[in-house]
Amino acid sequence: MLLRLGWSPVTRQYFLSSDTSPHRRQILRLFIRHFCEHSILPDRDGISRTPKQIRDDAVRDMYLFCFQRGLREVWGYLWSAWYCPRKWKLWARSTCKDFIGRWRTTMTVENLWRNLEHRTLHDFVHPRLDQVFYLIITDLIPTFSAKMQIFERDSRAGRSNPLTPGKS
Repeated sequence: MLLRLGWSPVTRQYFLSSDTSPHRRQILRLFIRHFCEHSILPDRDGISRTPKQIRDDAVRDMYLFCFQRGLREVWGYLWSAWYCPRKWKLWARSTCKDFIGRWRTTMTVENLWRNLEHRTLHDFVHPRLDQVFYLIITDLIPTFSAKMQIFERDSRAGRSNPLTPGKS
C-alpha cells in the first residue's frame, strides 16, 4: 500500500478545532494503542512483532483512519508531530526491541503519583501508608475503573451490551 505523505502539515490548533471533534476520541484511542505496543508484549493473537512492523502497522492504521474520514489536515499534523521516524523514536515504547524503556515507564509512574498527590492526597500533608492505601482503594481505583468503563462501552459499538452483575 502506497501512503501519500505529501499532505501539508498543519498546526495543533486545527487538530483541536470543531471539525475534528467527532473523531477525537477514536484518534486518541488509536494513539494510545500505538504508544503501548511493544515487541515483548504479544498482541491478542499471541503474535509478537518487530519494532519496524509495529511502526509500519501504526502508521498504516492512523493513515487509513484519517484517509477514510477525509481528515487530511489531521494526518498532516499527526505525521509531522508524532508519526514521522524522527518523532516516533521519542514517544513510542516499541523503539527498543529487547526492553521497555525505563524513561517512558518512569514518566508514566511519575504521572500516576502526581495525579494521586494532586487529586486524592491534596488535603494531607504527610499521610500514613495505610491511609494512602485506603485512599487508593476507595478513591483512585473506582475513578480509574469508571473511566475505563467509558472507553470499554465505546469500543463495544456494533456488539451486544455487556451483562450487568444481576444477569447471568
